[in-house]
Amino acid sequence: MSSTKRVVISGAGPSGLLLACLLLKRNKEATTSGTKYHVTLLDSRVDVGLLDVETELKSYRSWMIGLAGHGLDALREIPELYNTYVQQPHVGVKLEHLSLILGTKEMKSSMNDLATESTGTAEGYIVDRNFIVAAIARFMDVEHGDDPLLTRRYRTNMMYVDYEKRRALVRGVDDDSEECYLDYDLLVGADGARSVVREAFVKSAYDFEMDIGDIFNHFRAVHVALPKALEPTGMALLPNCLPHMNGIGLPMPDNLINISIGVPTNNFDKISPDLSSDDPKVVAAYFRTHFKAFELADYDDFAEKWIANGRWNRTSMVHCNKYHDTQHRLLIMGDAAHATSPSIGMGMNTALRDAQKFCALLAEHNDDLDAVLPAFSAARVPEGNSLTDLASHLYCLDTRWQLVETVHMILRGKLHGWFPSLVTNHPQNLIGTPNYSLSDVYDIATKLNIIPKHRAINDRIRQQYFEQKMGMTLGVGGSSMKKWIFFTVAIVSGYAAWCLR
Repeated sequence: MSSTKRVVISGAGPSGLLLACLLLKRNKEATTSGTKYHVTLLDSRVDVGLLDVETELKSYRSWMIGLAGHGLDALREIPELYNTYVQQPHVGVKLEHLSLILGTKEMKSSMNDLATESTGTAEGYIVDRNFIVAAIARFMDVEHGDDPLLTRRYRTNMMYVDYEKRRALVRGVDDDSEECYLDYDLLVGADGARSVVREAFVKSAYDFEMDIGDIFNHFRAVHVALPKALEPTGMALLPNCLPHMNGIGLPMPDNLINISIGVPTNNFDKISPDLSSDDPKVVAAYFRTHFKAFELADYDDFAEKWIANGRWNRTSMVHCNKYHDTQHRLLIMGDAAHATSPSIGMGMNTALRDAQKFCALLAEHNDDLDAVLPAFSAARVPEGNSLTDLASHLYCLDTRWQLVETVHMILRGKLHGWFPSLVTNHPQNLIGTPNYSLSDVYDIATKLNIIPKHRAINDRIRQQYFEQKMGMTLGVGGSSMKKWIFFTVAIVSGYAAWCLR
């Protein structure tokens, strides 16, 4: 017997938009259940899919992020979406090689070299997150704009979830907008780290556990002309590129680069005040003196854009023990379920995979939400929590130990290339590859003692910072291991210099 289920999706980001498209696609398929989905998509922002690509959309540039195997596979679930809308020159750059720059020394690897029989093809792109959103929204408008089973409510906020009556209170962002309730058979929270839908879980599900914090990092990102030393299809990792700071350079279309530089929160007071200056001359002079990885194309332009950024950015980190509430027909995905640091470039990829997996489960369970919702949590909670913990603990907040880990990554990658059956590849090289889930990578990183070691150090640093910030302690005691750490760092620094000679 056919039926129509009302699905309200809060959040028109990557996961919310792809989920809407996949549900509308399922409406056109012949299914045993005969179920149709009426999709209501709402978001507080404008519909970027309606913006002109050559003029208006460019003013909505955001951070460049990775689009790798998991996300690519999800987008290719709808071939027309990927081939016609996502694969456009303005959306992003195909990644052809990776550079690790220590000081002024560069170690370059091609993406083909990183691919092995176990990892599969190392296909990846660097894309503008908002341009991916615009591509999916544009596809929806063209392919489903007149679909009576689609309602779009942009510039609309979700205010409250009345889960007992299965309805959500929404209101337009304009001052004269009226509130109204939307009834639902399924409410999906793809509404970001501060999710209103997730708030309902706290009240509705006694067994729901979550924590939300930040990534313990302050960073700034600028879009500038590509330096001569870098290639337009390469990503550059920049450990210790400034005192106490790490960076990354991500290629962009139009011969540009997105350079992001960050500092762990506990070291923020240690960085030069010149980096927070409002004077472009001061900022430019600091980078000319201290940034050694490569020569910038235009230091003055870089400084002006650094200042125009306006503030040091911080992003949220979310962990949850479940992503569904069957009784009240609630579901969360994307950043609402697993907001994370951009350090491993898998946030959007995992969000897109969430949408793909949910619709695959609808097909597997014949559209039975009582079976689909818990199955979604069973499949995606390990991936979401692996994502956030890999992003947190593949890197060490102690810069000395991070140098040790950087050398470990270089050495293990080389040894795996020479002896693939004897030496396990480094987890960093497995992230996003088609043959490895994030939980697979997390398991390997744990068995190699990377996660346990870094977690112990990172948790200690975070706790010490919290205790001092809250006035609970007056200072940090010395460590009996400092001399041993100094000796270890000296050894690995020498080895790194030898590797990069």
